[in-house]
Amino acid sequence: MRTCLAISFASVLAAALVGCSGGAGAPSASPSSSVPPPSSTAPGFTPTHAPAAEPGRAAPPSVTPVGTVVPIGNAPEGIVIGTSGVGAVAVRGPDGVELFDATTGAVRQTIPTTGAARHLQMAGPDGPVIVPLEQTNELLEVSLADGKVLSTATGVGRQPHDAVRTSSGTVVATNELGGGVVFVRDGGVVGSLPAGPFQPGGVAAVGNYAAVADVQGNGVWVYDGTTRQQVAQAPVGVKLTHAIGLTDQLAAFADTDGGAVLIERIDPQVTQVAKIDAPGNPYGLAYDATRKRLFITLTASNVMRVVDLSDPTKPRTLGDLPTVQQSNSVAVDPRSGGVVVTGSNPDGSSSLQIITPELLPAV
Repeated sequence: MRTCLAISFASVLAAALVGCSGGAGAPSASPSSSVPPPSSTAPGFTPTHAPAAEPGRAAPPSVTPVGTVVPIGNAPEGIVIGTSGVGAVAVRGPDGVELFDATTGAVRQTIPTTGAARHLQMAGPDGPVIVPLEQTNELLEVSLADGKVLSTATGVGRQPHDAVRTSSGTVVATNELGGGVVFVRDGGVVGSLPAGPFQPGGVAAVGNYAAVADVQGNGVWVYDGTTRQQVAQAPVGVKLTHAIGLTDQLAAFADTDGGAVLIERIDPQVTQVAKIDAPGNPYGLAYDATRKRLFITLTASNVMRVVDLSDPTKPRTLGDLPTVQQSNSVAVDPRSGGVVVTGSNPDGSSSLQIITPELLPAV
């Protein structure tokens, strides 16, 4: 077990690399931004400029996916479901956000966007949905009720990859190709920290803190939503991608290259609580806070692992379920505890897999 205390920075130049879950079909970043590139990192911390962690490239499923599979827009990745039972999924080519019924998968509305999103996050139990547009360096907030774009923040770094709202109301966006983070309030950029992770990917809201994963293997950075300062940093795992808040002190990180999911305490120092075995490039994460279940997509093997987190220090794998091909994202229906998984096939067809509660492994 390790604990990392708050740190300061020394100067070093960061590189701009291709984003996590990049490769074919990944959006290109706009060269212009109001946020400067990174200029520093932690003393004594050696930055990695290797290729970013990526999801596994899945073959066609050898086992029929459990549940119901319905079509959805092209290349879905990034999915959330509100307490109303309305879900949102990011699609591309054409770029947009599709609102759907979480029970049936039926599309209710399509909201065209000027760029593509890879992550979606909820700003509240039933929205709005935070939508970072990687190609146009914008951050939208979209209503789940009617699809209305409630706000648009521009100049949000270079390829904003993920964004969460902390308990103080500050939205923290990861500036993937610029490094560090950008702070947004009331639809406008209010600050940035170019120092820190060289290629930030997923971010988790943990109370008033935002815990950011670096997809090049440089660990986790923690930012305070009120002071808009970095307050801690620690080496975590091999190469992380996704992050998700579990409680106001705990977060989970997909160690995609390390074949594990790591449970970390953020207070704001970073302390490892537990390690969950997850072979096959773990990537998508979703958490059912009511039932204390963590869902992990193992992208190399078309499998979703279900883990009981009733005791976060002793995670217990309940079972694995077969998924659709390339299951990069997963979301929980908070009403029932069922889940919805995204799938993308090389032939261009895309789908949502709806897994109802009775199909999930028992505790």
